[in-house]
Amino acid sequence: MNTTSLPKEHSRILGIRLSAIIEMLVGLVVLFAIDKFLGAGNRFWDVNPHPFWIVVLIIAVQYGTAEALIAAILSTVFYLLGNMPAQAEGVSYYDWLYSLAVNPVLWIIAAWILGELRQRHIRERNTLVREVEESHQREDLIASSYSFVKNRKESLEVQVSGQLLSSIDAYRAAKSVETLDPKSVMQGVERLVKSVLGPQKFSMFIATDNKLNASIIHGWAADDKYSQEIDSYSPLFQAVIGQRELLVVANEQHEVSLDNQGILAGPILDPDSGRVIGMLKIEQMDFTSLSLNTVETFRAVCDWIGTALVNARNYQSVKAEAIINPERNILSYSYFKRQSEYMRTLAKRVGFDLSMLVIKLNDAKSMNDADRITVARQIGESVKSVLRNVDLAFDYQTDGEEYSILLPATAPAGANVVRDKIAKDMDKAMRGKSGVSFNYIVSALHEVR
Repeated sequence: MNTTSLPKEHSRILGIRLSAIIEMLVGLVVLFAIDKFLGAGNRFWDVNPHPFWIVVLIIAVQYGTAEALIAAILSTVFYLLGNMPAQAEGVSYYDWLYSLAVNPVLWIIAAWILGELRQRHIRERNTLVREVEESHQREDLIASSYSFVKNRKESLEVQVSGQLLSSIDAYRAAKSVETLDPKSVMQGVERLVKSVLGPQKFSMFIATDNKLNASIIHGWAADDKYSQEIDSYSPLFQAVIGQRELLVVANEQHEVSLDNQGILAGPILDPDSGRVIGMLKIEQMDFTSLSLNTVETFRAVCDWIGTALVNARNYQSVKAEAIINPERNILSYSYFKRQSEYMRTLAKRVGFDLSMLVIKLNDAKSMNDADRITVARQIGESVKSVLRNVDLAFDYQTDGEEYSILLPATAPAGANVVRDKIAKDMDKAMRGKSGVSFNYIVSALHEVR
């Protein structure tokens, strides 16, 4: 942006600009030389208007009153010094004095009048220049203020958008914690802590055998010296598990208990019995994020995790004793152990073949819970529609997602036929599910010799 500034300061002698003094001296010397070498040598006494007017007028209109008066005085000196004519006979003293003073007086009057006009123009110009500069400053201030407001607005939009996304992520993470599968709860806990608290490094410990063992480790580097196992002699164990304290590194006493193992640590409690079942610990997060609000949020997350874990454990305990897995609508694994042993004993006593078909879902970890439940329910439907009433489908979770089918009075050769029927029906039912494939394993639990 182009800016207009006030005239810069020039060198001065007694308040008179040096350039003006030089210009008037040069002009007068030049005129003096012209008169001496080309004129009559009487300083243009008989010339009217006098040539010295040129110097006076130029200086007056260019520099102002002070310089113009100096030009008039110097012109008078050059005009009269050593050049005062004698009073002629018949000329009165006043007429002679008038002839001497008329030009100097006119020069001084003209210098003062024109100089004042020039001074007024200079003042007006300086005022206009100052106003223009002030307007430029206001313009720059308005432009910078606009840029600041614009950037602030954009940053607020990004912040609001980030908060909205964080809220959505927190909701989704909280939803993932509200499950009855302990493995899914662990996965949801990691997502919940990242979404709600945003730490760079954190961990969750489960209390077993009077120790704390790390079950979730997030963000730890290879050179970190955080312990994955904390025994009962540790001050951290005694404070969190023994005294059920929530530790914050900002507190000097808590800092000693944390023992360089983190900046936040809190107990995970069973909401019904109050028993400590674990510990949530944050090892690293942004300094600006560590506030009272963060501490209270951390406390709420610990309570939330404790409730989710206890509910999942209680559900799994009840489900383990159930005959039918309600999520998958097939017989449970605990019932399979009792039923398979019973059927094996009965087959030996009565004398009939007993085979088992194991169906293993490939790459089950890449599927979500809903798809795995859909697959399990479809296996139960296929057993009902394709096989006999005596053939039983079980949840067989020994390694990943596996399902077993007990085939009474069926030899291994017949079990292979059953396998082909089940595979055909499952391929037909899962045709719309990309990436779903199975392995089928036939084994004989008892054969009649």
